[in-house]
Order: sequence, then C-alpha cells, then structure tokens
Amino acid sequence: MGAVLGLGLSHFGGFFFPDAEMGSRITDALRRGKLPPHLNDPKRWPKPMQDEWGDDQGTAFAARHRADYFSGLKQARAALDAFAPDAVVIFGDDQYECFREDLVPAYCVFVMKEFVAKPYARARGIGGGSLNIWNDPPDTAFRYRGAEDVARRLVCGLLGRGFDPAYSYTMPHQDHLGHAFTNTLLYLDHERRGFDVPVVPFAINAYGSALIREKGGLAGAAATAAAGDDPPGPSPKRLFDMGTAIAEIVAESPWRVALIASSSFSHGFLTAKHHFLYPDVETDRVRFTDLKAGNYRAWRDLPLATLEESGQHELLNWYPVIGAMSALGQVPSYAALYESWTMNSDKCVCVIPPKS
Repeated sequence: MGAVLGLGLSHFGGFFFPDAEMGSRITDALRRGKLPPHLNDPKRWPKPMQDEWGDDQGTAFAARHRADYFSGLKQARAALDAFAPDAVVIFGDDQYECFREDLVPAYCVFVMKEFVAKPYARARGIGGGSLNIWNDPPDTAFRYRGAEDVARRLVCGLLGRGFDPAYSYTMPHQDHLGHAFTNTLLYLDHERRGFDVPVVPFAINAYGSALIREKGGLAGAAATAAAGDDPPGPSPKRLFDMGTAIAEIVAESPWRVALIASSSFSHGFLTAKHHFLYPDVETDRVRFTDLKAGNYRAWRDLPLATLEESGQHELLNWYPVIGAMSALGQVPSYAALYESWTMNSDKCVCVIPPKS
C-alpha cells in the first residue's frame, strides 16, 4: 500500500542571485519608459509596492523575502526527510525548454535513469549574472537519480484511467532539466546537505497559447495579454482530475511518493491588468485561503481564462497535487504565502502530510 506526501513551493530563480539584482525586472521596466504614467513613477505605485521598493530599489526587501521563503523551505525539507520517500514527482512548467515548435504536449513524463541540472545556464542565456548565493561556478552541474519504475507506472496507470500523458526517454532541445525542476531540487537542498531521492519530472504546458509565440513569456511579456492562434494549455479541471488518478496509482503501489507542485502564484510579467509590472496579490490571497483550508474544490472548476487573467498560469503545476490531496482527504499542516509586489511573484510553501 503506497503513501503520498504533498508539497508545494516556488522555483523563482531570482533567489539565486544577490539582493540588489532581484529587483532588476522593475528597474528595467522603469528604464524603458513604456509604462503608463501612474506606474512610471514609484511614488504613485500602490503603497505596499512603494514600501518594498524603499530607497534602495528593493534590495533590503529582497533579503527579507528570501529569508522568509527559505524558512518555509526548511519546513518542506523536514517533512520530506521525515516521510523518507522512494521517489519525488515534480510538477513544473516547461517554459520553451523541451516543449517547442516540433512537439507541444499538454503534459509529459520524463523517464530517465539520471538527470543533469545546470541551474545557471538559463540565467546566462537571458542576461543574468554569474554570481549566486552559493558561490557556485556558472557552469556548475548536479546529477540526480531518476525513478524509472515509478515514472513508467504513472504513465501506464494514467493511460489505463483515460488520460493521455506524453512520455520521453530523453531531454529534447537541451541536455539538462528545465528550470522548474532544477530550481525545485536546488531549493529543497538549499542548505547543501545532499539530495538523493529518485526524481520523476512531470512537465506541464502551463504557458499554453503564449508558449511558442512568446517563447514561454521570455520574448516579450506585454504581448502575452492577447490570446493568439496557438492552442491553450490543459484545463485546471483536467489536471485536478488527473491528480485524483495519480493518487489512486500511488495508493495501489508499494511506494512512498512525494508529489511536489512547483511554481509561485501569480507572476507580474504575466499580469496584463497591472501592465505586466506586479502580480495579482489580492487574487493570490483568495487562492491561498482555499488551499490552506483544504478547500481544493474551489480551485477545480476555475476556468483557465480566470487563472490567466490574474497571471496565475503556473498554478496549473499545483493542480495534480491538490487533486491528489482532495482524493486522499489530506489537508495542509503548514502553509505560508510570501507576498511581493516587486519580486515578480507571490511565493507559497505548503506541506500536506498523509492522514495519520
């Protein structure tokens, strides 16, 4: 009889880098001068945003924000260690990494013996610095064991229950894990104590119609406002129900499996109604209140358009986990929302243990 631990965390890459660099997205937007007048002047921003920005362009707040988030990560890592899983299944978005013009599945399970993570490769590619809080060389690579048997059972079990996951025995277009999976593993081991649990990366097309046209949001955030001709991502309901099926598959297995949702809540660079400058903090609070209370059904029937209107595209990564938790009747023992108006997104850490 299997057992399931639910975890949720953010893979926000900004936490890698020095405090003064974390607000660079806002600084760049101000320098370009294309914001409406009420946002081009920090003195006219919403009061919480002004407070974060302060007189140092958010540097002091960035340090506090990371410290608060890492405190929550310790809770997640402690729960993971106590659970002693046979494998971790990480649900993360593919942001024009392995999902490209030649093939865009709704979701894909990677079935491999070993995974390589290169945490700073993406930052270099989009103009990030080489400095990081661990003082790692920019070409640092980590290796993680894959859980091939668990991955295959998930694929077969989902197919048998009416779902149609793609699967891959290689990493298309790059020789390393996507950033959502890499950052998740790095943050779970941010104290560098080691991480030797076998991994199943479960990639989701959370960016949908923006994936190809805007290269997953990296080619120019403002254009993500309008729906294009490209198909959307999978629906929240479908991913929630897939989580229910995953709970059944694991429960019937001999394994202890941690299901990990990897994403922040809303993202500033995806929130059109805020001119792509800051996230939808108010709506994130609503989503978080339901999550913390174990009111998962409130998430299930939200239309995809509702999530995208609030810049919550990546919440799709949470849906398989909360669907599984709903099916198993598991509720959070720890949940925290770390709000930020200037650091692109609101971050969340959540621990949902098995029923005692």
